[in-house]
Amino acid sequence: MPLPFKESEMGAVSTAMDQRAIKTETEIFPERSPKAARKELFPSTGSPSLSVSVQTFYSFLKRKPAGVRLERKKEASLLHWSIKRPYPPEKIRVPVPETSLPCVRVGAIVQVGQTIAVPIPVIPPTGREGAVPTAVTEKKLKIGTEARDPEGVSVHAGMSGTVGKIAVFPDALGGESLMIEILRQGETKAIPSPLPETRKGWNETPVEELLRSFQHSGLVTTDPSMEPVHAKLQRHAGARAVIINGCEPEPYLTCEQALILSHPVEILKGAELLRKACGAEKIIFALENSNLEMVELIRSKIYFLKWKHAKVRTVPALYPQGLESTLFQGWFPGNEEEAATFPASTAFAAYEAIALGKPFYERIVTVGGECVVEPRSLWLPLGISFQDAIHACKGVMRKPRKVLMGGPMAGTAQTTLEVPVMAGTNAILGLPQEIVREAIEEPCIRCNLCADHCPVSLSPAMITLAAEQKEFEIAAEYDVADCIECGNCAFVCPSKRPMTELIRRARVHAPRTATRG
Repeated sequence: MPLPFKESEMGAVSTAMDQRAIKTETEIFPERSPKAARKELFPSTGSPSLSVSVQTFYSFLKRKPAGVRLERKKEASLLHWSIKRPYPPEKIRVPVPETSLPCVRVGAIVQVGQTIAVPIPVIPPTGREGAVPTAVTEKKLKIGTEARDPEGVSVHAGMSGTVGKIAVFPDALGGESLMIEILRQGETKAIPSPLPETRKGWNETPVEELLRSFQHSGLVTTDPSMEPVHAKLQRHAGARAVIINGCEPEPYLTCEQALILSHPVEILKGAELLRKACGAEKIIFALENSNLEMVELIRSKIYFLKWKHAKVRTVPALYPQGLESTLFQGWFPGNEEEAATFPASTAFAAYEAIALGKPFYERIVTVGGECVVEPRSLWLPLGISFQDAIHACKGVMRKPRKVLMGGPMAGTAQTTLEVPVMAGTNAILGLPQEIVREAIEEPCIRCNLCADHCPVSLSPAMITLAAEQKEFEIAAEYDVADCIECGNCAFVCPSKRPMTELIRRARVHAPRTATRG
C-alpha cells in the first residue's frame, strides 16, 4: 500500500504522529510528563525511529472512530427508569458453571441468597496432578471449603423454595447446561427492596480478602463473557487503569443507564474496590457523548468525593464504539493488558458483595421491544425464564417475530422462552415482523462497505467469501481471529449476506497459528 505522503515529508508526518501518541498517553495519565510518555513509547532511545513512526501512523489510522449510527429506540424503556423487582415466579432454573458443582439435593429447602453450588475443589495428586475427582462428597463441598480452582465461583439461590430438579436444560446461548430448578413455596408476595446494613470497615478490606469475597459471593462479569471477577482481577494484576463501561451502543438497551442514574455513588465505590483489587492507578468511566446527563452526574459525584484518580471519558454514539475491544483499541492500542474493563453493573455488584455482604443472585435486565406492553429495566433473579420476565412487563401486545437475548446487532435469537436469565443477559427483546425483515440473500458485489465500517479494520468480504468455500486457512490469513462479531458488516451489506454467521464458522475452523503475510 503506498504511503499517503511524499518521502520528503516523512519527518514532519512522523513528528505529528508521535506527538499525537504522546498526547493520548498524557491525557489518560496526566501526571506523566511528555518526556516520560516519550520514554515509555520509545524505551530504547527515547526518540522514534522511522519504522516506529510509520507503524504509529497506521495505528493512528486504525483508531479512527468506525461504526454505524443506529436508531437508539431507548425512550420507551426509560419512561420508567426507576428499577423494580417483580413478583417471584413459579420456578427458576439457576445455571451452574462448569467449574462449580451443586451442594444441595433434590427436595432441599433453600432461602434466597443461599449457596447452592460451590467451586470444584482440586484434590492433591491422586494419579495426575490437578485431577478433579469424579465423585465429590457433600462433606467436601460444604460451605466455606477453600477451592483450589481459581476460576470457580459459588452459585446462590435467586428465590426461596424447594429444589425440584438438578438436570441439564436448554440455555439462552443455544446449548445446554446444568441447572438447579427451584420451585416457589407458598403464595406469591411482592419482594421488598433489600436494605441490609452496611458493614463497618468494608472500604479497608485487604486485597486477598476482596478476591476471596468476590469468589464466594459468585460474582462474575455482567457481560457476555461472564468471567469470574476474581480471576479477571488476578489476570490484570498491576494494570494501570480500571475502565468502568457505561456505554450501551445497541438500540433498546438501557439497563446500565438506569442503574447509573439510580445508584451513581454505589457504582463509584464498587469501581474503587475493583481498582484496589488489581492495583490500578486510575478509574476511567466510559460513557457515550450523547448521554450528557450521565456524564455530568458521574463528574459531579467524583468532584464531591474529591477523587483525583477518577475521570470520565466519552466515546461517539456509534455502534460498536463503547464495546470493550473498541475501548482498548482507542485508548490503549497494543497495550490491552494495561487496563481491565468492567460493566457498571459489575461495579455495583462488587459494592453490594463487599459493603453489604450480598451474594450475586440477581441483575438488572432491560425487557423491551415494540411487542412488549411496558418496556422497562427490572431486577431479575438469575434463573427466571424469559417468559416470566416478559410477563413482569405486562406481557406482549402481539406475538413477536423474534425474541433476542441482547441487542438487535449482536444478540442471540431464541427458539423457546423457557430459557433462563444468566449473568450475561443484559436485555430481552421482543421484535415484530416489520423490524425483523428477512431479505433475500444475493451474491457479494464487492462494494467494500463492510470493510469501511469494520471497527477493527478487517476485510469481512474476503473472510466470508473464503468461509463459503470452506477455505478457512485463507480466512485465518485475513485475521478472522481479530473479529469482535459486532454485526456491522451484516447490517450494512446491500446483498444481505449472513456475514456474522460465516465469520463465526470461520473462527471455529480457522487454524490458530496462521497470520497475515
